[in-house]
Amino acid sequence: MTLDAAQRAAFDTRGWFVLDHVFGDRELAEIRTAYDAILAHPLRLGETGKRPFEYSALLHVQSPVLCRYATSPALVTPMLDLLGPDVRLYWDQAVSKPPGATSDVPWHQDNGYALVEPEEYVTCTVALDATTRDNGCLWIQPGSQRQGVRPHRSTDFYFQIGYEGPEAGEPVEQAEGGVLVFSSLTMHRTGPNRTERPRRSWVIQFCRAETRMRETGRVCDDRLLVARGGRLLAEPVRERPIDLIGLMRGALRQRLGRSRHPT
Repeated sequence: MTLDAAQRAAFDTRGWFVLDHVFGDRELAEIRTAYDAILAHPLRLGETGKRPFEYSALLHVQSPVLCRYATSPALVTPMLDLLGPDVRLYWDQAVSKPPGATSDVPWHQDNGYALVEPEEYVTCTVALDATTRDNGCLWIQPGSQRQGVRPHRSTDFYFQIGYEGPEAGEPVEQAEGGVLVFSSLTMHRTGPNRTERPRRSWVIQFCRAETRMRETGRVCDDRLLVARGGRLLAEPVRERPIDLIGLMRGALRQRLGRSRHPT
């Protein structure tokens, strides 16, 4: 699935667009089964005094089924238009808001958590359930990616916040099976799930093959290479073991540093 001119223009100017019906009913059923198996024992994250949501990281490492979908042509091919000929699967995570999850995720940029160079990569949010204003869909500040990485400060538990002004943003409601594609520099947030239905999202991020962690200067070659020379790899390649300890240590140092220098 290559992108058309309107989609590329939307990404450049507004910082996001939606791909509708990327995955069909059979594919969604298979994805949900693998996703739910991992979320049987989730981390629970949330603001103090509010009901948490459920979280798990690196689903593609935990499940061959989810690895196959995360590196599928349906997701990787559009990345060639946005990132160039050499692409890595940078990160993926489950964010599930069960009925009654009242905790928000505040305004932030994805690159506000673990800084990389080049600064921009691409986040794809797969809607495993339809997302609405009532069940906690994403809200986006269109065009915010043009301002680059903004200072972030720590909030309750794991959260970072990069904006505290009056901008309300725009809600992005999605049909199940659709994919919201946005820049790692685009400011976004999510609200609570006020419904009796779950709101399950699978967040998958892609970066250029030459992307480096700013903390260490090291190329992210521990992430799966999924395209080389403009061609999708039949078998994605991890050029060294994934550095989970280094990843967590770097994120912690950034978090502590920001807490000492709040914005």
